[in-house]
Amino acid sequence: MIWYNDLNDGIVISTRIRLARNIDKTPFPAALDDKKRVEVTKKLFDSVLESNSALAKDFKSYDLDKLKKADKISMLEEHLISPQMVEGKGHSVLVNKDKTMSIMFMEEDHIRLQVIMGGYCLDEAYDAADKVDDVIEESLTYAFDEKFGYLTACPTNAGTGLRASVMMHLPGLTMTGNIGRVLQSVSGVGIAVRGLYGEGTNAEGCMYQISNQITMGLSEREIIEKLRTVVNKISDMEKQAREALSQKHRAELEDKLWRSYGVLKCARSVTSAEAKTMLSDVMLGQNMGIIKCDGKMTPLELMIKTAPSVIMEGKELTPAERDKKRAEMIRDNI
Repeated sequence: MIWYNDLNDGIVISTRIRLARNIDKTPFPAALDDKKRVEVTKKLFDSVLESNSALAKDFKSYDLDKLKKADKISMLEEHLISPQMVEGKGHSVLVNKDKTMSIMFMEEDHIRLQVIMGGYCLDEAYDAADKVDDVIEESLTYAFDEKFGYLTACPTNAGTGLRASVMMHLPGLTMTGNIGRVLQSVSGVGIAVRGLYGEGTNAEGCMYQISNQITMGLSEREIIEKLRTVVNKISDMEKQAREALSQKHRAELEDKLWRSYGVLKCARSVTSAEAKTMLSDVMLGQNMGIIKCDGKMTPLELMIKTAPSVIMEGKELTPAERDKKRAEMIRDNI
């Protein structure tokens, strides 16, 4: 099941595991010339598509050099590739049928293997990534050092090469003005906080990615457990913030959430930023039992499906045309 269609608890929206790997005795992507890059890319593809694993039949390959920029941005907005892969050249990706796994080739490292699942499932996501990592390693020798672990282009990824993250919906902490304090406190214990699309992006729709900063000196399971502890704490604080809003500011809260729902049900033009903000309100309203709607799509799915490039569906649309189409899609499906 596509991650944004899966069930979540209204606070932890999705779970992502990413492994960074490189081929032994081979320069990192930034140091490869075009000819060598093609050779290494073929070797990477073969490690999956020519394997004996049933996984080989599950992937579709994309040469990003052959895609329009809008199509690449669309893949970014669905969280299938990283922002870095939208620009430059020589990037490729394998994506499985249900879009829960993507294997990015020639990003910062030779391989960025990503599993993304809906809801709070750190162990399941890691196990899925680990199995595919083992399949790839059957035909490739990874760059590995007994002291430093897996070697990566950026030293901050060396060691396990693991980035574990969860996407959290934190409107309660945002509305009560406590979000800055909470996120600042977790950054002091080796946890990074990023926006909706990762490093360098904003927390649109009150969505925050919480992930480990330290990849060396801890085992994969220890990294996951540390992240789990922090996520559980933030989740508890978000629940408390929502309860405080419900008890002390119920009328104002209901008015704000219903106003967002009303606008989305009637508007004829909605920008991407407006959609994310108001869909966040509707999502909160549903989770708190304030708003009951049985639309064809969930607010989260609409948030993804109405992102600027996804909404275009490969067509050339002006910003005004996108805003009109976005409003129509939300009206028809919320």
